Amino acid sequence: MPVAEMPMLLPAPSRDFPPGRPPARGVAAFVAGALALALPAAAVVGAATAAPGRHRAPRATRLEPDYESPTARWREGPVRYLLSKQEDEAFRALSSDEERATFIQRFWAGRDPQASTPENEYRALFYRRVSEADRLFTESTKPGWKTDRGKIYILLGPPDDLDQAGFPSGRSADVIRWTYRDAPAGTGIGSNTSIRFVRDRSGEYRLVSGVGASLGTSFLLQRMQMKSLPEPRELLDTVVGSNDFLDAAPFRTHHDFFRAGDGNTFAVVTLGVKNGFVREPARSGAGPALEEADGTAGGGSRFEVMARLVGDAPGLPTYDLAGPTGLRPGDQSGPSGADDYRFYQAGTSVKPGRYTIYYGLVDHGTTRIDSFKESLTVPDLTSVALSLSGITLASHLEWQSGAWPPPPYSAPFVLGGLKAVPRADDTFRNDEDLAFYYSIYGSETDPIDGRPDLDVEYLFYSAGAASTAGEPSFAPLGKPIHLTRQQSLVQGYSLSLKDWSRATYRLRVQVIDNLTGRQAEGEVTFRVL
Repeated sequence: MPVAEMPMLLPAPSRDFPPGRPPARGVAAFVAGALALALPAAAVVGAATAAPGRHRAPRATRLEPDYESPTARWREGPVRYLLSKQEDEAFRALSSDEERATFIQRFWAGRDPQASTPENEYRALFYRRVSEADRLFTESTKPGWKTDRGKIYILLGPPDDLDQAGFPSGRSADVIRWTYRDAPAGTGIGSNTSIRFVRDRSGEYRLVSGVGASLGTSFLLQRMQMKSLPEPRELLDTVVGSNDFLDAAPFRTHHDFFRAGDGNTFAVVTLGVKNGFVREPARSGAGPALEEADGTAGGGSRFEVMARLVGDAPGLPTYDLAGPTGLRPGDQSGPSGADDYRFYQAGTSVKPGRYTIYYGLVDHGTTRIDSFKESLTVPDLTSVALSLSGITLASHLEWQSGAWPPPPYSAPFVLGGLKAVPRADDTFRNDEDLAFYYSIYGSETDPIDGRPDLDVEYLFYSAGAASTAGEPSFAPLGKPIHLTRQQSLVQGYSLSLKDWSRATYRLRVQVIDNLTGRQAEGEVTFRVL
């Protein structure tokens, strides 16, 4: 049964969504450096892309002069979010710019997590978020850092999940909900806390959720985290330089690829980690348990996943997925047995070619790092030929509301407006739903509405007796399923496996571009146990 006929399982997006703002620079604008998390889709896709390679926080000399000028108005700038009542009173009592300059220098020096380094990482992070808030939150006449969303973004960082609802008349959501799975302890913000913003008549989003009065202490706690942990790039240096890599047994990996507007390929990297691996209290040579079922380990430590892509040939750059751009957890509401997997995902624009990808699994409580590596070939998708990505079996599919057309990748596990969590293996029970998704490349767009016009056909085959070569033969199973006038370049489908016999099956997908007549197909095999 197609998605459109199964709204409880996987409601299809309405074709009546108003068109969203066109991306300014294409998919490649993934906001490298700090915005790999769920943020307003138009802002995420439209932001500038950082140059390939390692990201370095801006040095203090690059700060906005208005924010750090030693005048009486310094306390009215972004630093107002950090000033304690006592500090504010002390600053207001100063009478000269020289006294204020000394106060400002001491203010930041007291918050420097690594006094031995020339850069104040705490201040760099703070002003980087201020700059990002100004770029992202532009609905108001005032600077983005002064908006409600700007304040929360600066103090807590990018959210882990974004939900948007309501499109009665305009192109922007009426309500935006940010969810933080692991906000800093002691801020009054618990795990999986949602913060709501409602758009007023002026178009600005106002905070309506009640957040704790101690929210301003979050940056202090983040400073302590900076002080106890190496910088993400240093952690990845340790991972890549390690000679002690784990085998693939506790892991599953998956990769999705999209065309990027800069001529590269947007690579989405997914790592599945066995629950038994992260819970086991004492693994030989692997340190203590990294994470409990709720995402935190004893004593408040966190399990973080990062990765580095290193080109295997001259001329291929290195790409880091760490810190704010690291691999983020997906929906963890599924099975939680020791042999089930927890999935983490991130994406970035990558030059096509062959890479070695190094994964680091970091225990924030002990700074223990476990590492795993594999080869990754990033395809070149600049060809105009119609083609399909690999067909991915999924454990969860759900359409997300938002602007149309949706960006190919707007947040972890959200591909083309479809929230899709890959499945760890190819086996299903017949009391489950078969779910899968895939991407379509090289389709034409209608010159009138700017959308593709695609027909899709799903054909199922059942494995029979093995042939003389040892491979099973597949016979058609039932009638093909036809979907017409499809307009999304990321397709998802779900159907019940009730009454399906225990056997091996093959799914073949055929796509026809009605605007050009070109065809493409792909297939995947799965088992019902």
